[in-house]
Amino acid sequence: MIAVRRPSRLVAVAGLFALLAAACGDSGGGGAPASSGTEAIVTKVASFDLAAGRPQRFLVGLVRADNERLVGFGTVQLTFAFTGTKERPLASPRPGASAPARFLPIPGANADTSTPGPRFVEASAGTGVYSAEPVTFSEPGFWQVNVTARINDRDYRAEGRFEVLAKSLVPAVGDPAPRTRNPLAGQADADPRSIDSRADAATPVPDPELHSTTVAQALDARRPLVVVVSTPTFCQSRFCGPITDAVSTFAKRYGDRMAFVHLEVWRNYEKGELNPSAQEWIDVDRDGQGNEPWTFVVGSDGLVKYRFDNVTSEGELEAAIRQVLGT
Repeated sequence: MIAVRRPSRLVAVAGLFALLAAACGDSGGGGAPASSGTEAIVTKVASFDLAAGRPQRFLVGLVRADNERLVGFGTVQLTFAFTGTKERPLASPRPGASAPARFLPIPGANADTSTPGPRFVEASAGTGVYSAEPVTFSEPGFWQVNVTARINDRDYRAEGRFEVLAKSLVPAVGDPAPRTRNPLAGQADADPRSIDSRADAATPVPDPELHSTTVAQALDARRPLVVVVSTPTFCQSRFCGPITDAVSTFAKRYGDRMAFVHLEVWRNYEKGELNPSAQEWIDVDRDGQGNEPWTFVVGSDGLVKYRFDNVTSEGELEAAIRQVLGT
């Protein structure tokens, strides 16, 4: 993991793709480009917690093979194939579904999604991933995705590999929200850094609107709520800070009608101690680390209505909030 800073240029292209790979928690893999050369493209599966038998969104990041440009905007085509299990790999992949994937900018990118594409872009002009939804994988095991991007009247292709689980390890749509009793800002027995990694003894917990109530309290009051699980300072990607900031913005806008809660991933980063509150929501058992960020929208009935892994745009998050509020 690396410390997150907010540069004027969102991130160098090569660095972004490395961070995107890290953010995936190795749930999948980057594929070699279908052709070699400067203008070949490489893909990295950016989804967390893919499970068989349920509709879900699927994320991929694309970058030019020389790491000098990202691929952004427009729509790309995804084709999936099942490659078998660890015990029983298939001699040849079994074709699965196909789906278009639209460009999804990270919060704070200020990217105009109406920009024609796909195209090669600087990170400062189009940082994001491609999102397909809904996608259903018929069985658990290992899968591959073949991506086709039409850029400058030429088809570019790349392949990525990933694992599909038999069952979600993270609360899924329709599941009850964990009754988390997360520490709150100002709590005497809690290190401020365990509430938000940007705080310390001399720096107060930022975004107080995200640290003033527990998940359990909101559920008991039958209030709808948004839960963001992220570590803005120690994130594996640069996506945690912008998403936490976006949730804070919505808390100011909709906080009179629903609760907003930030769960910091680390209780003590230096000692490798994860927050029990975060562990109730995200998968930390497989590799000792959390795949973050995650954002959940929970209804007044206490059930998860929407969940967003890794990259979430302001537009889709606000649409989910308004849908739950009935506005």
